[in-house]
Amino acid sequence: MEQQELYLLIIRHLNAETTTEEELFLTGWLEESNENRQTFSALQEIWNVDKQPANNEVMNAGLNNVKYKIAASRRNIYRKYAAAAAMIAVVVISCAFFFSHQGNAYIETVSGPGQVMHLQLADGTLVDLAPGSRIRYAKNFGEKNRDITLYGEAFFEVRKDAHEPFSVLAGKLSVRVLGTKFNVSDTAVSLVEGKVQVIAQQHAYNLQPGQQLYYNASEDRCYQRNYDVEAVTGWASALLVFRNESFASAAAKIEKMYDVKIIFADPETANYMLFAKFSNKPLRYVLDMIKAANDIDYTIKEKNVYISRIK
Repeated sequence: MEQQELYLLIIRHLNAETTTEEELFLTGWLEESNENRQTFSALQEIWNVDKQPANNEVMNAGLNNVKYKIAASRRNIYRKYAAAAAMIAVVVISCAFFFSHQGNAYIETVSGPGQVMHLQLADGTLVDLAPGSRIRYAKNFGEKNRDITLYGEAFFEVRKDAHEPFSVLAGKLSVRVLGTKFNVSDTAVSLVEGKVQVIAQQHAYNLQPGQQLYYNASEDRCYQRNYDVEAVTGWASALLVFRNESFASAAAKIEKMYDVKIIFADPETANYMLFAKFSNKPLRYVLDMIKAANDIDYTIKEKNVYISRIK
């Protein structure tokens, strides 16, 4: 694909006018290199930048021209789109540098260690942000698009808007919805209500409630399967659920919720299988219950929890 055609495709994506096939191609292109992702981010900066006076009059004039071309492309046919794409091709590198010095056109929200952050976006969408996670979106979110980049894990209750899809980019997974409830991380998309389409590895997966798309990084392969809703989404309401889950897997959830590091002094204990449910309980209560059901002991030193086997 020629460079100008590629910029045209990105414009169509930002304007929510791409087909499924075009989204698959664009996702594959983004996965190819960090340079491609930087180019996409630069174009997105141009698309979403606030309409505020700039310090550099020359750059501001160029940017206004780009915005004019893009606006025209929304109202007209392919010829006007191509003109906008050509203009962007000329200024994308300089604009990327310019915006990095003119203030961030994006909002980034970060949840602290052991903290679930609850927030409401401008369009009314509710977000539960898992501990140590962050989301990034344009300051004018909801005006031109509803695109979010996620680093970590989050639960979304998306406000329905038939005219403006809601999309989340998390690692190699791209999710597009109209209105629904779902949990997402860079390894899995888990649907609770509604419908979602997930684009990964240049394939489109349509999920139904109770289904999950899981990405196995070591195999570089996706699996569509049923999942335990409570076990996957419980973290948003301080709920820990282990259903025939290895201690090693459960430890990752405990670490995130309580901001601790679990160290298996005896490696065999990591393979113990747990079946338990805890609702808003303190760390020691959780560890005491696990200890009572298994041949283990534990020691807490600052933020480290050492697990050993009772001999």
